[in-house]
Order: sequence, then C-alpha cells, then structure tokens
Amino acid sequence: MPTFETGTATPTRPEFDPFAATFLADPYPFFAEYRAQTPVFYSPLLDYWVITRYTHVRAAFRDTTVYSAANALSPIQSRSPEAAAIMANGFGSVPTLTNTDPPIHTRARRIANLAFTPRMVTSMEPFIRDLAVRLIKERVESGKEGDIVRALTWELPALVIFHILGVPDEDVPRVKAWAGNRLMFMFGHTDEPTQARVAQGMVDFWRYTADLVADRTANPRADFTTELVQAVDADGERLTPAEVGTVLFGLLLAGHETTTNLLSNGLRRFLEHRHAAWEVLCAEPSAIPNAVEEVLRFDPSVVMWRRKTKRAVRIGDVDVPPNANLLLLIGSANRDEAVFANGESFDITRANAREHLAFGLGNHLCLGAPLARLEARVVFEELVRRRPGLELSAPQSLMFHPNISFRGPSALQVRCPHLE
Repeated sequence: MPTFETGTATPTRPEFDPFAATFLADPYPFFAEYRAQTPVFYSPLLDYWVITRYTHVRAAFRDTTVYSAANALSPIQSRSPEAAAIMANGFGSVPTLTNTDPPIHTRARRIANLAFTPRMVTSMEPFIRDLAVRLIKERVESGKEGDIVRALTWELPALVIFHILGVPDEDVPRVKAWAGNRLMFMFGHTDEPTQARVAQGMVDFWRYTADLVADRTANPRADFTTELVQAVDADGERLTPAEVGTVLFGLLLAGHETTTNLLSNGLRRFLEHRHAAWEVLCAEPSAIPNAVEEVLRFDPSVVMWRRKTKRAVRIGDVDVPPNANLLLLIGSANRDEAVFANGESFDITRANAREHLAFGLGNHLCLGAPLARLEARVVFEELVRRRPGLELSAPQSLMFHPNISFRGPSALQVRCPHLE
C-alpha cells in the first residue's frame, strides 16, 4: 500500500508517478485510493497539487477568479536548453483558448464560436456516416480478427476534422504523427535528445498550421479554416493569424486524438460488458447516446487536466498556496461516489452519466464536444447495425501512451466470429 507523509499540514505522496507502468496500465485503483485517503495532496515528483474529488475538480474548472488555465498546455517537464532554442526559433503559437483566462479567452472563444457552429456540426452527420460505413465494410470484416484502432478508430476522427478544416486526406499519417509528438512534448516525460527531436516536430507542426492559415487567407474555401480567418464579432474584432493558427493547432490534436480515445475506450468497455452493454445497444440503438456519456464518465479520453491557483485557496481540508500548479484528476472525479452511485461500475443506463467532467466545464467547455458526441453516436450505430457479433479477442495486454492526460489503448484486438 502506498504511503504518504503525516504530521504536516500538507498531505504529500512522494510515490505518485503517473508515468509508472502500473499507473499507465490502470490508474483507476490509484484514483480510488487517493479519493479515500488523500483527496488533495502534493506531488514532489511533479511539483503539482493533485485534486481528486468531483466537487473540487468542478470548482477548479468553473471559478476563473481563483483558478487560471495558464498552465494547461505547459510541458509537464522543464525543456532542455536545446529544445528551448528550437522552439524559440520557429514556434509561433500564442495563448488563445485552452491556456487563457477572461477577458482574453472570452474574446477568442466568442469569435471561434462564430465559425464552429452547431449547424456546422450537424451538417457533418452524412459525411461521418458514409465514412464510418465505408471503413467498417472494408476493414472490420466478418469472420476475421484484427486491431480496430488501426482499422477504424485511429483514422476516422482525423478524416472528419481534416475535412472540416480543409486538410487533404493524404496528410493524415503526417499530422497524426505530429499530434502524437505534441502529446509527448506537453504531457510526456522524455530524455534530452528526445526532447530536441520532439521540439523540432512541434516547430514543423506549427509551420504546417501557419501555412494553412496563410493559404486560406489568400485563397478562401468552403471550410472551417476560412470561416475562422474571416470571422468578425459584433465589435468588429477578428482573430490574428497567430491566434487562428493556434486554434487550428489545437484542433489538429484534440479534434481527433480525444475522439480516437473515446471510440477505442467505448468499444473496449462495451465489449468487456458484452451482455449488459453491447447486446443491449445492438437491440436498442437509441440507448447509444447515454452509453457514450457513461464511457466519457467511466473511462474518459482525458484523465487529467491542469489549472493554477491565482491566490491562496483552501481545497477541502488543505491550504494550497498562490501560483500552485494543480493536477485535476478527471478520471477520479468522474467515479466519485458522492456524485455517481457505484461509481466504479460501468452502467450504460446511468441516469446522471452526463454530469461527468470529461469535456471540462464552464467557459472552457471543450469546443469540439458536440462533434465528438456526434462521431461516437454515428460510429457505434453503424457498428451495432453491421457487426453485432463483434467481440474482444482474448487474451490481450493493452498498451497506453506514456503521458499524463490523453488515454486510450494504442491497439484493441477484436473479431467477428461469423458472417452476419
């Protein structure tokens, strides 16, 4: 059993290591222990205060007078001098949405919302459904076994967001590789030579995004990038090219990596609970939307996020100083039994599943949440309709990318044992 220091005003867990193999494989038993024993504690390894319970995580998302988003995208480890020099000479991203507070965030979000509209998201359903049907028919074949991440969940969300942004399909492998690189830069832990390589990948990724903005500024098209470049709010304000590039830079990561994880985590959990989940969804596809919310609660695509205190604050029974880095354990908060009865159980009929914090909350609620929900609903509708015999291959050991935030299996072996 892990231990923590006692006899001080600050609960401390020196052993807390989100990059440890056992933690990456399954963080949820650790989360349950933290909630019960030390709901707020300090991690000397990361120099972060770790927050585990629903009410405290929710407050950190909502209260912008006490909590800042300024550190949300900061590298979890200090940059090496070589990596810092590479970034200084070619990376032009500026704080715009994810890592800003009001009033900067308010202005940027208002303008971004003019382009990323509910009507635009709704209009994507025929494209998403046609794409899902094609990939399922071609790659998830009856009578065969394979990795459904590679076959379906890895590529489909990228093709969707790229279609929205106006990025060519042939760029999927390159941008996906850059996105994985960015995950390591912001949320991973690497040695100095790897840091330099990752930093160069960040610069290349940024230049790609900046070129996209420049092209749509000069050559407008019918896509979201053009809409964002041209968006003007009621006060006559528009985003600068660097701000547009930064929004796109975020969407070219979060716009597909999180949805890939949602689809992969969903399939894993539905098929692990085949009788209570998958077979129910096959018989009643109308249950899919709530089932998706339960996946987001039980096994979210983003298990941890970050905030910073603007002033000293008492969280639970712990006094946290000003300018303290906070690690918000979304995956823990989403299973807090003070809010979710039998929170460690997966239940696709859960009445309050949608109260999860998987998309954040408040003014930073995920811009792409409606699109992610739409993609998940459509993909699962087509899978239960066309491949009801789908099941997990056994045995298999799941692998997860070593970072603190984004979580989904890198591969998931499934099979369709008979023609359907």
